[in-house]
Amino acid sequence: MARTTSAPSDRDRDDPGPAGTPVPRPRTGATGTPWGSVFPFAAGVLWVAQALIWTVAPKVQAAEPPFAVIDRPLFAVVWSTMIGAVACSAAAVLVLLQRQRTVEGRVSGPAGAGGLAARAALLSSGVAGAAVAVAALGVAESLGLAVLSPALNLAGLLLLVALSSAAVALRRGEVLGSRWAALPAALAVLTLLTLGAIVGSGSTATIGLVLAAAIVTVHGSTWLLLGWTQRRT
Repeated sequence: MARTTSAPSDRDRDDPGPAGTPVPRPRTGATGTPWGSVFPFAAGVLWVAQALIWTVAPKVQAAEPPFAVIDRPLFAVVWSTMIGAVACSAAAVLVLLQRQRTVEGRVSGPAGAGGLAARAALLSSGVAGAAVAVAALGVAESLGLAVLSPALNLAGLLLLVALSSAAVALRRGEVLGSRWAALPAALAVLTLLTLGAIVGSGSTATIGLVLAAAIVTVHGSTWLLLGWTQRRT
């Protein structure tokens, strides 16, 4: 008796290759991930929050060295939002580069450099977060304050490198689409401006504070736009 087998469905069947070898079809949603929009949205909200914090939040540290913590709970909130903004931005870059790898099936040089810089930014952000925790708890305030600024500055610079590399890796628009392919480059420029705005936020001049708040607002809005584009793909 001849055996009967059910025919594979079109969804499961692979197209034969030139030599008869099945070639897997791309699966729907292979380049999508639920985190693709979460991280840029979170980064956008946290960057915009910096404008509000710089404008209305009271001082959390002394104005002169060793910059002792004045308000520990608010100190933790203020610095954690900034660290979170950098960390979520770096995580969003990693997601974009992972999608690019899925689409192209390989890791280009700029993508590899960008991924490495983004992971290093996450690590440096973690060190800064630990420094905030020990300083806010008063466990090792002097050590925490000594580590916080260098670690966060390094994370910001690494994020700038990651975004610059991602701008090169994603310039063809397969992942973001040709309309939005320039977003990583725009975010790289805005990150550079934001690093300067962080310095300006501590200025006593009103114009410096207003300019810093405007820069981070545009920066955060651009991350929100990137998150919106990921929801549509």
